Amino acid sequence: MSAVVVLGAVFLIASLPDGTRLLAKRPGWSWLEGPGEASAALKAALPPVASLLTWINYALAAYLVALALVSWRHKRADLVRWGLGVLVVSTFVLHGITWLFVLGRFLVRLFVAFVRGAVGLIALVGTAINEYVIQPVVGLFVFLLGDLVWIGVLIVVVVVLAILGDTWPKHLKRTMLIVGVYSVVVGVVVGIALGLRSLFGLISGRFWQVVASIGGTVLGCLLAAVVCWMVGRLFLDQIRSGAHAGSGRRGVVMGAIAVGSTLAVLMLVGNVHGAYALYPAGVEAWARAVVLSDAPKLDATVTLLVIGLCVLGVLRNLGRMRAEPSVEEFHRSLIFTIIGVYVAGSIAALDKETSN
Repeated sequence: MSAVVVLGAVFLIASLPDGTRLLAKRPGWSWLEGPGEASAALKAALPPVASLLTWINYALAAYLVALALVSWRHKRADLVRWGLGVLVVSTFVLHGITWLFVLGRFLVRLFVAFVRGAVGLIALVGTAINEYVIQPVVGLFVFLLGDLVWIGVLIVVVVVLAILGDTWPKHLKRTMLIVGVYSVVVGVVVGIALGLRSLFGLISGRFWQVVASIGGTVLGCLLAAVVCWMVGRLFLDQIRSGAHAGSGRRGVVMGAIAVGSTLAVLMLVGNVHGAYALYPAGVEAWARAVVLSDAPKLDATVTLLVIGLCVLGVLRNLGRMRAEPSVEEFHRSLIFTIIGVYVAGSIAALDKETSN
């Protein structure tokens, strides 16, 4: 686990050179100055994005050729069909999600408008009933009975109870039970809160400042470790998917998802081949303001690395078809891929913010 955390930390530092150098200027973080400078030097030493995109096109063509060769060698046309289909879907899934988001927002607004209309109609009906039914009846009782109007109320209650019959006591008991349990729970929570407040009041504020400082530091370190571990696991999962690519149907699907997801992220953070034209106008404006990078060199390098590993993973099955990955491995890879897309977008947004 420690190796995965270190790998994730290295990947984050390489992805966030400006953010790392800004963090190194804060008290207690000066040890990040060297890694930040190394990350900036790495970013400057990488080839231009145009060259990387050219090599990505070559690698993608090699991946498709390798997939076709393995399918032909083992006489399994389903492999190339699944590979091409999943590759297309996983590459453009982000674009589809943006349109689903726009559709979902429209449906939510439509539902809210419907609820508001229904509430308004109910309020209108209630006002009409109160004005034309309840008020005249109450006025009639007051006119006929005067100070004895409570007798009319009692008659109405008796009539309602007689109509409800045996169902009312059951509902009443259930309601009283729920109210009683709720009251006990609220009382216990309030009592504990008041007791803790009194207990904390006996201790000096300086002590709580120290506790908050230590707790915040520990919590921050744990959160950083979790983030680094997650990023490291995501990177290793991409490599694992490349190693399994071409090993049966599940392996082909895993490899195609790995290739397509990295291409999708690259299109998101770099507007590669004018991908933003496929987004809705609002999403395009958000992407340009939040995640668009002028030179996504590292993202393109990672994409090229993943596609290259998938090419090797497919070709290693050319002589002998290896056992396909298990269902558990496939599900884990799918989950990590979904999480990885969001993590990559967050890293791109943080890199843009810190570089500005």
